[in-house]
Amino acid sequence: MGLETAKRGIIVNQKALDIVGNNISNIKTKGYTRQRLDTVSVHVGGGSHLPTTSVPLAGQGVSAVGVGQIRNAFLDSKFREEYGDVGYYDQRQAMLSEIEAAISDPEIEGTGIKDAFSSLLTALTKFSENPYQETQANIVRSAFTGVTQSLNEYARKLGTIREQQQTDLSISVEDINSKFEQLAELNEAIVTEVFTNSDYDGENYGPNELLDQRNLILDELSRYGKLEVIQKDDGGIRVKFNDHIAVDGSGNRYTADSIRIGADSVSLAWSSTQEQMKLPTGALKGYVDVLNGASQYDKGIPYYQEKLDDLAQNLVAAFNSVIPNDNGESGYKELLSGEDGTVTAANISIGEQWLVDVNFVIQQNPDGEMDNTHVLNMKNLLDKDFTFNGEFTGTFSEFVTYITTSLGSDMTLNQARLDASVSTAESVDEQRMSVSGVSLNEEGVEMMTYNKAYQALARMMTTMDEQLDVLINKTGLVGR
Repeated sequence: MGLETAKRGIIVNQKALDIVGNNISNIKTKGYTRQRLDTVSVHVGGGSHLPTTSVPLAGQGVSAVGVGQIRNAFLDSKFREEYGDVGYYDQRQAMLSEIEAAISDPEIEGTGIKDAFSSLLTALTKFSENPYQETQANIVRSAFTGVTQSLNEYARKLGTIREQQQTDLSISVEDINSKFEQLAELNEAIVTEVFTNSDYDGENYGPNELLDQRNLILDELSRYGKLEVIQKDDGGIRVKFNDHIAVDGSGNRYTADSIRIGADSVSLAWSSTQEQMKLPTGALKGYVDVLNGASQYDKGIPYYQEKLDDLAQNLVAAFNSVIPNDNGESGYKELLSGEDGTVTAANISIGEQWLVDVNFVIQQNPDGEMDNTHVLNMKNLLDKDFTFNGEFTGTFSEFVTYITTSLGSDMTLNQARLDASVSTAESVDEQRMSVSGVSLNEEGVEMMTYNKAYQALARMMTTMDEQLDVLINKTGLVGR
């Protein structure tokens, strides 16, 4: 029995060295979880109903019961919870940055909306000094064109951002649905291969590489929303995503739900129930909040589109009420216009008559003298306070500053929350990796320990061989 004990020890320590080598080989493998060889002391029953001493049956050696993973379920859950917040603030910050690039004054001087207003003020000032010069009238029209084109460009960029983010949202939903399907397939494979006995942490031994794949997918999925993982006795898992069971099953049959995007390319619902998806956190919430945010307290693309439209409508209302019509006609000349009776930042433009006739804004008194009164009134409009949708009162240029400053404040606040979430998630991940990650120092100690044990057991076999030699060749008649 001593030889069997030594043999078992050699085999177990050899396998332990194999596991150490596997851990070291995968130190840079993404999602790899450190493995361990679980062992138990061998016990052999005597097979007798009569009380007897256990001494003859003692010392049967060691046996390997399974290769487990060193993983902490609580830290996994905590990391995924924090990673959902990281996904939300990160996605929101990325989208706000694109909005900022679209509506903030560019670095190239003279190409932004505030520069356009400044050029318009200069043009009107010079025109008021020479209200009869066609050249100055042309410069004023060009300055107004610069204002309208800047608003057109801002609106176009916001529309492009919205379309791109809707496309990105669709890609993200496809990725999530694909991950649901992969989890269902991995569940089936794991349940099929999992062993029935449990390791020292109460989990079933199973195909560790498949478990690593599943955990990696769960980590990636947690960025999109609130994730809850419920371990089942058969080795499979139930996955709740945003409070809805997305992956579930039993035995060898696991199925996955999917997410459907509505006709508006923004709203999200579950395919199985048609129920609208709850969005407590995650990148999906970041997408939807910015794509739908239209209020002062939930600012997204619609909010900034509305602010630009409000600016365009105030411009049209103000400047189309300055120069009376010629020949005693009632009303005022239309200097700016929209389309189909509606003015937006996207369609504001120079009025048709002014576009054809540059002298449309030149006024002549009945006595034949040129009049600069209306030009001065136009100039004064740029310094006049207007109320924009009940939210802000100030000049046109100040309103532009208000919009960009408000966006900057939102980004600063969001960035602070993102930094805090990232810091917390990284802290939890470091704790998790200190448990699940491979450490060269620890593996080196394990390698030396198992190697020493291997050498000692080999020496023990040599000693037993020498004992057998004495028994066989040097006892009895031969040994006399």
